[in-house]
Amino acid sequence: MEDQAADKKKRYKNDLTRGLFMILFLVISRLVSIGVLMIAVFQFLCTLIVGKPNDNAMRFGKDLSFYQAEIIQFLSYNVEKKPWPFSPWP
Repeated sequence: MEDQAADKKKRYKNDLTRGLFMILFLVISRLVSIGVLMIAVFQFLCTLIVGKPNDNAMRFGKDLSFYQAEIIQFLSYNVEKKPWPFSPWP
């Protein structure tokens, strides 16, 4: 009986911890969205001024898209692995 209570308490603590991480990554996800918007505007301006998009911004945008996908996977309970900074950058 005590083992069940201890397991339930541990599971409850794990669920609360995951919930806090979910809130954190939801905020980070919004910041990533703002970053993508800034890259899009920058790329548009580069295309108008220089005639082609910036290669570094393209690579960073690609990395951000993979990072956003990792966050969505974590938030939707498809994976338990926490995204960056708790694991390597995608």
